[in-house]
Amino acid sequence: MLGLAPPLAQTARAQPQTPKASTAEDEIRDATKLFYVAFNSALHGDLDPLSTVWSHRPDVSNLSAAGGWAAGWNEVHEGFRNMARLYPDGRIAPQIILVVADGAIGFSVCRETGQLRLAEGPMVKFNQRSTNIFRLEDGKWKLIHHHADSGSTSLQGVTR
Repeated sequence: MLGLAPPLAQTARAQPQTPKASTAEDEIRDATKLFYVAFNSALHGDLDPLSTVWSHRPDVSNLSAAGGWAAGWNEVHEGFRNMARLYPDGRIAPQIILVVADGAIGFSVCRETGQLRLAEGPMVKFNQRSTNIFRLEDGKWKLIHHHADSGSTSLQGVTR
């Protein structure tokens, strides 16, 4: 019996390592990162990458940290066009991305950090909460909802 152990160990080592299969969570994390790359491109005047990461269906929506509300791809796209006009410089990045996926729907939550320059003003730093909801469309995770806000660190009014 003991004589079998070395050949089995050699056989096990000889097996090729198979790459880890991509999970929906990994794909949504990647789609989240691509959204922020596209967002940064929009801030510098190139809105084309947003067309790649967003769904173009009429049920998409965007609730921006500036208080805007957009429903449908045309309004969402126009909202980003206006943001690029109002904030012609800056950078935004996701931090601490948490992901959940279930079937053809998934979401990521993260902190958006960065800085934006008003059209005629100083660079303003920000740190805000964000939720990004994705839907699997033709094998790709497409953004269908983005919501960002500054949140509140106050505990006033909290009940248990």
